[in-house]
Amino acid sequence: MRSVRNVGSFLAGGAMAQLVGAISGILLVRWMSIPDYAIYTVATTMAGAVFVLTKGGPHMGLSAVLSRVWPDRAEAAKAVASSFKTRLLISALTLPPLLGVSAYLFHSAGAGAWLVILLVVLLALIWIADMYSGIIDQVLFFDGKAVQVQVADTLIAAGRLVLIVAIRLAGLLSVVLAFATTLFVVAARIPPIQKWVGQSLGKTNAAVDPAMEATVKSVAFRQIPVDIFSLLQAQAALFYLTVETANSGELATYGALSRIAQILTPFSALSLAYFLPAFASSTDRVLPRLGWFVVLGSLPAVALLALVFAEPQWILFVLGESYEDQAGPLRVYAIVLVILTAVNVAWALVSHRGWNRWAWLRIPIGVAWIVFAPWIIPVDTAAGAYVFIAGFSVGTLVALFVDLWHSRQEGEIKLVARGELAPPAAPDIPSAL
Repeated sequence: MRSVRNVGSFLAGGAMAQLVGAISGILLVRWMSIPDYAIYTVATTMAGAVFVLTKGGPHMGLSAVLSRVWPDRAEAAKAVASSFKTRLLISALTLPPLLGVSAYLFHSAGAGAWLVILLVVLLALIWIADMYSGIIDQVLFFDGKAVQVQVADTLIAAGRLVLIVAIRLAGLLSVVLAFATTLFVVAARIPPIQKWVGQSLGKTNAAVDPAMEATVKSVAFRQIPVDIFSLLQAQAALFYLTVETANSGELATYGALSRIAQILTPFSALSLAYFLPAFASSTDRVLPRLGWFVVLGSLPAVALLALVFAEPQWILFVLGESYEDQAGPLRVYAIVLVILTAVNVAWALVSHRGWNRWAWLRIPIGVAWIVFAPWIIPVDTAAGAYVFIAGFSVGTLVALFVDLWHSRQEGEIKLVARGELAPPAAPDIPSAL
């Protein structure tokens, strides 16, 4: 019962945080001009790219180690130090080209030279701030402190809302200041996250463990090509909407309708906060467990889909009159959200166990989609861009099931049967652990 109450508290806190965040996003949609919001859409998309490419692999590596050493807090502290060092290395390789691509897309979306420079600087500052809270918070999920994190995120989201309203009332709303509120959110998480992780681990300055570092690097570097390709998917969509068409309205619509996905964020976070630790120790009946978590994780997206088809004008009214004629793209996006939510929950659970050996299969399948998609869908429209992104789920599903089958063949898990398993050789974790 306690775990159920914790999940309920987590969802309630997450829902409140995302409600406040959604209000902030909707106010920006209504208050910013379509050209400005088109540039802002590129900025927020590239911020997401920075998070994924510099954090995704190390986050998976840390989770893979924590699932095997927790609750040994001394070992967990070493794992955190190892993942931080790995993220620095990956960032040194990937951040410079990301900032270069960002500058090109800002310019293509209509930003002037000084605006491009300011936005790129903000992206770099967001990365720096996220370095000190964006991976280590995983420790708090393993330590049962997910609700505390949600409370902090709710208060920070409320602070951002107040900041946005103040900027608007002062007549200073611009792309730069709107994007600066993202930096505020990331930086404001640092003090509470650092404090709570210190309480959970006893110390946060543990020495890097070579064996753990090798493990984190192994998982992270396997993930980098996949993350790069995942980002190319989003960049390809942005490319079609910024370079291939002169209509900034399609890009603004793409960004504005995407705001509805924020409603689902607390449920997506649930997969990392509760589903992941619960799934991490599973060794038998893996497919039924995985399917159950996917169904649970997808229910909110299905409910949203039903609302969009029944009463689309409710959401369009909230977004403002500039988007009141976009019911068609909205319905397409709602369908795509169901697909993406289900696939992403499954992939998060499997890959965070270190089972991403066959993730590279997503690349050739995705390349084929990039080549052939423009022939079959209108990729220069908002609705077409949503379908384009959904198409990459095929490669993810193929890689996911091959990884599960490979883990079964290696004797690490039983897919559907019950029974004891001999301890696996755990090739990703050196015996020194």
